[in-house]
Amino acid sequence: MRLTRIRAADFRNLSFADVSTDAPRVFLLGDNGQGKTNLLEAAALVSSFRSFRTTDIAPLVRSGCAEARLRLDVRLSTEENAEIEIRLAKGSRKALLNGTPVASVAQHLGQFPTIVFCSDDLRLVRGSPSNRRRWLDAAIGGTDAAYLTAVRDYGRALDGRNALLKAAVRSDEELRAFEKAMLAPAQLIAATRARILPDLAATLRDACARAGFPDQGADLVYQPDVAADQLVEIWAKTRVADLATGTTLRGPQRDDFGMLFAGKDASDYASEGQQRLLVLALCLARLQRDTLLAPTPPVILADDVLGELDDTRRRAFWNEVGEKHQVIATGTVPPPSGEWLTYRVSGGSYLQA
Repeated sequence: MRLTRIRAADFRNLSFADVSTDAPRVFLLGDNGQGKTNLLEAAALVSSFRSFRTTDIAPLVRSGCAEARLRLDVRLSTEENAEIEIRLAKGSRKALLNGTPVASVAQHLGQFPTIVFCSDDLRLVRGSPSNRRRWLDAAIGGTDAAYLTAVRDYGRALDGRNALLKAAVRSDEELRAFEKAMLAPAQLIAATRARILPDLAATLRDACARAGFPDQGADLVYQPDVAADQLVEIWAKTRVADLATGTTLRGPQRDDFGMLFAGKDASDYASEGQQRLLVLALCLARLQRDTLLAPTPPVILADDVLGELDDTRRRAFWNEVGEKHQVIATGTVPPPSGEWLTYRVSGGSYLQA
């Protein structure tokens, strides 16, 4: 798959942008805050109409505007092209594929795969649990429509319960109604995370071997906040504490996963360099998994990360990417060696270098 053109109107800081990306390697070069990541974010929306930076639509719409509009042109093969139009407004997300409305994200998911690799990923080992959950949800949800739907449904029910916890008047019956709506998606989320993480760990070790990294017993360990069969009991027990804090304290929104190196917690025992190797191998493992599951090779969106890789890591990255994946990357310094279609980005404008 190749993204050949990205158009955006009233998206983030972009009043209007029209950028041709019809090349195997595209680089957006410029200072921070000029619009590089915004265009990358627009490109990523082609997969599931969701941002990799926020779950809220409001920040995606330019200040003072009612809606943001995107059009993404894709070439799937020499004979097949597609046009995806997306409109984003407060509380509203609409999409058309070749002029036909997309009925659901589940229907669309997997057709236009992308993988985002950003600088925050390099700090995944010592980063917050919320960052690891976000990474895991993206890794699973990119190819699993049922999981993505469960995450959406659980989030909506969780938001409803949290709003009720803050309300002046509420009842246990109302709280139980939200808990009932939360239960099925929470159980599916937990079961899927427990199933996928061992698979990802095995692929991680394969990626370490292919890239020439010593895997040192690299592993991923699921750390559920609550066992799936105990959720109903725990939510009932913590209602008093939830009411006092105005939020739901327990559930899969508090899950985490550990990363092991040489059988020990990588955040405590692995060096900074070993942690970066581990995370790069993890991202390459996701790339391998998605490439096997998706109908077309995913487009790689690398946000301000290639410049942070040393020669060893950079060679491993390019060896894994090969020629079958389009790469659209950003950075504040010129791109790595090779042939790149480069744009200089300033104030939301994109000029071919």
